[in-house]
Amino acid sequence: MKVGDLVELPQGTRNHWGLPTGVALLLERLPRPDCHCLEYDWRVLVDGRYIELGRQIENSAELVSESR
Repeated sequence: MKVGDLVELPQGTRNHWGLPTGVALLLERLPRPDCHCLEYDWRVLVDGRYIELGRQIENSAELVSESR
């Protein structure tokens, strides 16, 4: 996944954040100075909100539309 992709977040993430649609635009990779094993987080725009999600969403989110 890369910046500009649209993804559908997994149901657990949607429930946790109270997101009605769960379709997120990947905006930016954020470095993680606290833990190099996780490398980075994602800043996303989803349902009109900016939130930060762990890199783990790459393994569970479904790609809706790939950026060019």
